[in-house]
Amino acid sequence: MYKKLLLTLFVASVATSCSDNFFDVNDSQNSPVSSTPELSLPVAQKYTVDSFVGGYNSYNTLGNLWSYTWAAGGDYIWYTDETKYLVSSNFRTGLFETTYVLPLRNYDVVEKISDENHDYYKAIAKIMKAFHFQYLVDAYGDVPYSQAFLGAADTTPAYDTAQSIYADLIVQLTAAQALIANADSNDLVPTSNIDVMCGGDMAKWARFANTLKLRILLRQSEIGVTDYSSVNNGIGFLAANENVTCNPGYVNDTNKQNPFYASFGKTVAGDAAANANATRVTPFVAGASSPAGSPTISSMLTGDSRKSFLLRPVGTTTNYVGIDQNNNGGPTSANLSTIGSFFVASATQDAMIMSGFESALLQAEAAHRTFITGNAANLYKSAIEAHASYIGAPAPDASITTLPTTDVVKNIIKQKYIALMHINGFENYCELRRVNDWGITVPVAPNATQPTRPVRVPYPDSEYSANPNNVPAQTTSDVFNNKIFWDN
Repeated sequence: MYKKLLLTLFVASVATSCSDNFFDVNDSQNSPVSSTPELSLPVAQKYTVDSFVGGYNSYNTLGNLWSYTWAAGGDYIWYTDETKYLVSSNFRTGLFETTYVLPLRNYDVVEKISDENHDYYKAIAKIMKAFHFQYLVDAYGDVPYSQAFLGAADTTPAYDTAQSIYADLIVQLTAAQALIANADSNDLVPTSNIDVMCGGDMAKWARFANTLKLRILLRQSEIGVTDYSSVNNGIGFLAANENVTCNPGYVNDTNKQNPFYASFGKTVAGDAAANANATRVTPFVAGASSPAGSPTISSMLTGDSRKSFLLRPVGTTTNYVGIDQNNNGGPTSANLSTIGSFFVASATQDAMIMSGFESALLQAEAAHRTFITGNAANLYKSAIEAHASYIGAPAPDASITTLPTTDVVKNIIKQKYIALMHINGFENYCELRRVNDWGITVPVAPNATQPTRPVRVPYPDSEYSANPNNVPAQTTSDVFNNKIFWDN
């Protein structure tokens, strides 16, 4: 499978290659040359993993740092820009550039195919474009959207407002569901070696689309968005144990490993990967300290069967020890806890795109707020049990899985933090901004250059060079104070 994908990657790179700035399409290489949905779809899905949940430069890594899950061991000078909050137009430029160049450009090729027999493919492309554009908005706010893929017709695309993009994502996801529902016997269903996420299960894709809609709507819940008619459509949502994962055929070979494992697990030779020894967890999740007497995620994990699967104890002990960010010269990595073994179990493991347990927690919150029908307590319980099952832990007891009757949303958010640490840190960073009061205080990095964590990611230098008339002007102050529209 991976040999086939490597050939596909080559073909698709010819079809979607770009110059130094991906919106500069004066070079003919930037216009699609020759590709098919069958070639472009698995490539796009592979790139989704790389950009979103992959290694050092992924959304996931940044989110785990900015939601205070991860830190560097005291003997490593690692993650300095992220934890010192040294943000500028040179900060993590790949989050913006790579998302457009690789996954989104390939999905756009699939969506725009003129062949009517590929409606299922078009639906998948619409869903995954919505997935990526939501996180682009969550990271940057206004971004190129309606004019983003016009090629030579528009080399300096306008920036759409974050609010208008969010509104259209609901429209596009609904349109994708309609394509699935209205497909006929002539429509080609992608096989499992082409759709390396859902294996051509189009009913699952429709539920995934509905779950994305629910996430988008709930992201706006604190600013008064209460119209949930677009998800109350009978399609349903991802079940608690129904995950959307991706695996294009990872093997233990150079550049073919699961990218998270390649970065935080082991090399092909079996040595520690580049970031494995440096990356440790904070006291907030491992224990030992808390800000101003506030409860911590660690205190929530006391007596929880999942703790020893989420975190590794120090050496051969049963002790969990974390380190605060920016504690250079503090405890060495050998004396600290790190990411649980499950998350770096194999070079061939699946990559998580969206989990069923996140879906259940989204539903629990929406049901509690009466936006959808459902039993919040049952959904909460099913989410925790599904998460435990996913990481291989015994089912937590009732004291963990019972939803408290007070501070319901706060407890749901805290469980989401536990369930998504390591696999979707960026979602936790978003939830930190959406819900101001968790009932616990998530620390800000000590010894950082600013007293608060960033509220957005800065636009990259490449945009100020190639698209200066459209990219919003931005200062360092904006990164810490100019919130995304849904952040109250």
